[in-house]
Amino acid sequence: MTSPLDRLRANPGRSISIAVFAVLTAIALLTFRKYGISNDEEVQQTYGELLIRYYASGFSDDNAFHYRNLYLYGGLFDLIAAAIGQHLTMPTYEWRHLLSAIVGLVGMWGTWRLTRLLSSDGWGCVAVLLLAVTGAWWGPLFNETKDISFATAMIWVTYYAARIAPQLPRPRMRHVIGLGAALGCALGLRIVAVYAGLELAILIIVAAIDTKGGWQAVADRLASTIWRLLPAGAVALAIMAVSWPWSMFKPLNVLVAIETFSRFPINMPTRLDGVVMKAADVPRWYLPIYLLVRIPELTLFGTASGCIAGLMCTARRNFDRLHALRLLPVVLAVAVPLGHAILAKPVLYNGLRHYMFLLPPIAVLGAIGLRAALRMVDHRLGKTAAAAFAALCAAIWMWHASVMVRLHPYEAVAYNSFAGGVSGAVGKYEFDYHGNSIREAAIRLSQIVTEEEEEGRRDPRFGPPYRVAVCAEQIQADEYLSSMFRVTTNWLTADFFIAPIQDGCENALKGNVIVSIERMGTLIGLVKDRRMITRVHAETP
Repeated sequence: MTSPLDRLRANPGRSISIAVFAVLTAIALLTFRKYGISNDEEVQQTYGELLIRYYASGFSDDNAFHYRNLYLYGGLFDLIAAAIGQHLTMPTYEWRHLLSAIVGLVGMWGTWRLTRLLSSDGWGCVAVLLLAVTGAWWGPLFNETKDISFATAMIWVTYYAARIAPQLPRPRMRHVIGLGAALGCALGLRIVAVYAGLELAILIIVAAIDTKGGWQAVADRLASTIWRLLPAGAVALAIMAVSWPWSMFKPLNVLVAIETFSRFPINMPTRLDGVVMKAADVPRWYLPIYLLVRIPELTLFGTASGCIAGLMCTARRNFDRLHALRLLPVVLAVAVPLGHAILAKPVLYNGLRHYMFLLPPIAVLGAIGLRAALRMVDHRLGKTAAAAFAALCAAIWMWHASVMVRLHPYEAVAYNSFAGGVSGAVGKYEFDYHGNSIREAAIRLSQIVTEEEEEGRRDPRFGPPYRVAVCAEQIQADEYLSSMFRVTTNWLTADFFIAPIQDGCENALKGNVIVSIERMGTLIGLVKDRRMITRVHAETP
């Protein structure tokens, strides 16, 4: 009988994958406290607490369904975060960031499992590594809680869809239940999970079509498939009902949510290649362009190679239908949402924020494409050329990783060379849209003023309490400022001004810049001292 250690030695890909996940987990545990509060987190935390009150009151306290527009969203993450968080001594938002990181790592595990299903353990590890150096994923991993948890649920939906695809019309029950659980979690977070329903419908139809038996056989296979997938629907609805109780109050509530999000009533400004526009007026290519400039070049190359290899495979006589059925859910997971965004032109802003769930399946396609490219080089040019190609890919990945290290903890502002890098993206694309830099800005401001007090360098006219204006939500700074500060909404009276580099925030008020938060030579956030304006000028007759 072989031991687990023997099995790991016999499968180097599995061993490397375990090591990679151990390193990523360690990095997450060591760094999650360095990420600031996003501008949505306060309302999401409140929503989770209101859902707890709803259940604790015996369904009588329905304030959760009247709180802003949060009732249009599922509250799965917020419900869990609030339920567990109330029993912890850890600060609320640190706990949320830790939980978000854990959920994101589960999503990366799903990415590994899916790639392994299509290829091998080693290439699953490659997919995870590609995702890890994607700034649009690793940066938001800690504080864009709803988007990360939704992306995690969606990649597991794709995994189980790939599992059942070659089994249709008789899928295994454990995979059916897994599919239902993943789909329920996705629906319990965002109604955009209806994309997954459309993808599953396409998969079922394609799997039912066969050259044998005629249309009657196709109809029989469809009927059998639908019947056997009904338990998945039941599981999904149960999880959605608990996570998003408003959806069950009336039969048409889900349709109301779909209609609302198809024309979301928000028209905030956004940027695309230097042009400022309203969210409702973005061009059809808004999302594709953001994917092009935000995904690392190595992943883009792998994805393009995979598309070419896939087209070539379909033209061959020895076409592997079962493998194609496994791959189809991954292709649909990218093509359906992307195609809808291009054709329907929904309200879009903050770049990839609402389509972050595309990144894991793109990483899967990137890894599979790199494998196809490596095999082609090996077949046509030999093993030496293949080894050189692999070394080149490894070197490029190391460069991507070095960018993540240099940007930390602001990986979310990473852009590739198509955007001119991080510095080239400033003013052209969405930047620190969640105000992640405000945490560091508030801490450094507190340190500067404390040192003034302790060293006796403070001008006697400039005593505390100090009023601070924040170009973001109040809590994003208030959580990290010392007791000498009061966040004010009356910006003109503010002694200090904290601003991320986003939408011209940094130019909203005048003042002497005393804190500059920079990475890779690029300004990400700042603090301005306005005491000479608010204190001295106020005293001048």
